[in-house]
Amino acid sequence: MTGRVIYPARRAVEHAVTVSGVRPARLFAVLWPLWQVEITADVQDEQAYEVIDRFLTRAVAEGGIDSAAELSRFFGLHRSLVDRCLAFLTVIGHITADGERIRLTELGMRSMRADVRYVAKESRQKLLIERFTGRPLPRRHYDGSIAVLTTPEVGEDQVVDRTRFRPLFAPMAFQPRMITDLASRPDRTEYNLPRRLQAIRDLKPQDAYLPAYIIETADRSLLAYTAVSGERDTFLEGVCRDVPDIHARIEAERRVDPRQLWTAWLAESGLGHGVLQELPHGVWRAVLGKAAFSGPPKLPLSRLGSFQLRDNHFLQLWCEDRELRQRAVQERSLRMSRQREVRTQADLTDRMTMLAWQLEVAAPTIASLRPYAEKNGMHNELAHLDALD
Repeated sequence: MTGRVIYPARRAVEHAVTVSGVRPARLFAVLWPLWQVEITADVQDEQAYEVIDRFLTRAVAEGGIDSAAELSRFFGLHRSLVDRCLAFLTVIGHITADGERIRLTELGMRSMRADVRYVAKESRQKLLIERFTGRPLPRRHYDGSIAVLTTPEVGEDQVVDRTRFRPLFAPMAFQPRMITDLASRPDRTEYNLPRRLQAIRDLKPQDAYLPAYIIETADRSLLAYTAVSGERDTFLEGVCRDVPDIHARIEAERRVDPRQLWTAWLAESGLGHGVLQELPHGVWRAVLGKAAFSGPPKLPLSRLGSFQLRDNHFLQLWCEDRELRQRAVQERSLRMSRQREVRTQADLTDRMTMLAWQLEVAAPTIASLRPYAEKNGMHNELAHLDALD
């Protein structure tokens, strides 16, 4: 599934800073190692019975008729027609013959009881297995908005913020039991393996990579983010807790003094005078003048309240001008309406409320976004806004 735009790092940070009691400190963009396993399985296709097939099946099951000759006499049908129908029912596995005697198979009996002609077909399915633990990924990781890569190469068109991803290495080898164990689980449907798939075989594993962000907190705990629901990836966080090697790799990364890091960045940025602040929850903020958000080569208004990333650290970009922050919330809210996971006005309202809280202004309403969009020529965003349920 290469080619999809990867969930941006800034959105992960924006969520992490809202988590109660958490002091996010550093972010690491990684390619989480997976196996993408293609399986072959049998699936029972549901078809409508042909009229004659239904009556022949019921006669064998309920009437005890066990030969083609008796079926022909009972229904007054030509023997050749009965033979053709029985041959078809044999091919699809509903009838088996022992000489002249015929009987229904288990599949034929189930079909007759359900009044649905089940036909066994071959189906292929792809499953995702996490490589540190061998656990299957939950079904929510198969959402079409999530980029799963088949190589560790990330295309430039897949990242919107120039994030550099580094592959993690997991030494575990693939074992077929990972799939057979999954197939025997009562909750297998929660891991993208439907019950209707049976006789699983022909396992074909290949390397795969899930772009993810690990955020280290001040107390050395780890948060994990992917595009799953736009929030924390609790599955990967569970792997982080269970695999000490992941913590060790994060701990081994070089640490820098945030004040020195961001002082140097401000000097290089060309954004004019800025004041660094460390907020109570440990996040660093650069308070910039209003002119810093006035257009090229300055920062676009959509960056106000968002984060700058550098050397695994992040810095909130800020301005004391309340009116400017209010405009930033309106503009960013309109851009949010284009996000795939924003399907309803309620979805957008929830995100606007959180964004306004982060920028310390009043939350806009859906109605108030329209005049702002019309005034600023945001016609595409306005169309998305009108399309929300």
